[in-house]
Amino acid sequence: MKTIFHRKCQKFLQKLSDQKVRKIFQEKVDEIIADPTAGKLLEHPFRKYQIRSVAFDFLGNSYRVAYTQNDEKNELVFLLMDSRENFYEKLKNFAK
Repeated sequence: MKTIFHRKCQKFLQKLSDQKVRKIFQEKVDEIIADPTAGKLLEHPFRKYQIRSVAFDFLGNSYRVAYTQNDEKNELVFLLMDSRENFYEKLKNFAK
């Protein structure tokens, strides 16, 4: 399966200064690649795009990873990785 990272994911990971958080994100990505159905299927307006989310907490901060799977093209697309704050507002830009 081909894995694609949206440029917003790449920028977020580049800006992360904490190596421990970066490592956790990489572990979550590896878990998602191993089992794309592991994430929670999000509700409206994201449901029609089959967007899933995986969440985790680290040192009092909540983080999210949003992704979707395209079976026709055999692709796993990571849309957004960010902190919980305003995450779903940012994700709405993908649902437009």
